[in-house]
Amino acid sequence: MASSDPKQRALGDLYESRAQQMYYVKNLEKPVRDYDAIQLTLTQRPTKASLVMATYTYAKEKGNYPGLFSTETGQNDPNITSLYDLPDLMANRYGPLGLDRPHNLKIDGFYQFDLKKAGLLTTGGSFRAQSGIAHNVLGESQHPGYGEGESYLLARGAAPRSPTTSQLDIHLAYGYRMNKHTTLEGFVNVFNLFDQQDQLNQDENYTLDFVNPIIHGDYNDLKHVKTLDEVSGAEINTTPIKNKNFGHIGMNNVNVINS
Repeated sequence: MASSDPKQRALGDLYESRAQQMYYVKNLEKPVRDYDAIQLTLTQRPTKASLVMATYTYAKEKGNYPGLFSTETGQNDPNITSLYDLPDLMANRYGPLGLDRPHNLKIDGFYQFDLKKAGLLTTGGSFRAQSGIAHNVLGESQHPGYGEGESYLLARGAAPRSPTTSQLDIHLAYGYRMNKHTTLEGFVNVFNLFDQQDQLNQDENYTLDFVNPIIHGDYNDLKHVKTLDEVSGAEINTTPIKNKNFGHIGMNNVNVINS
């Protein structure tokens, strides 16, 4: 920067700018993504012709870093998502992550009927049930270019979860003994027998106006949120307009159980 060469001074300015940017890294929270779980498994053969298997998992996935894919905004830019761009965008980011499902139950059962010379008939079923996913209360950041869903008005996971999802599949098979070592079998699987469909994702944008996060806030505090001035970023005495689609399904935000 003390050089008389303009190119060298410009390079020095660039290095100084990068050093200042790195200085502010200390203001960012450490990335956290923890998955803790306990699993109970049962395997039982009530008879030689039957089998029952069941698994229950209780798990918690919490943190402030969802990974290379942003489950909240749908941004799928590995290593270059908006996360950790700015310290003030990290407020309220800690909580249950987008794929957190505390309860997960799996049950499988089979029974085989020996029809002697007529062959073998096998029946079975599989039942699955799991908690819904966590949802958030989001707003638009006042930083240009970041758009909607970048400001967590309340702590991650503050919105009600999606409903619990479940599904029942059945299996029916018939096997004919060709000889002592060979059986010819045909089977039918019916997935999602009762055609259960559940809305998982939803519009999490509480407002599309510029707003600041509410630290340690709850739903009652949303009525006190103030709009930010688009130029200065300062709060103004104007209540943001609530997104009418908040908490409901959106055109580009659909996920259903349907087989």
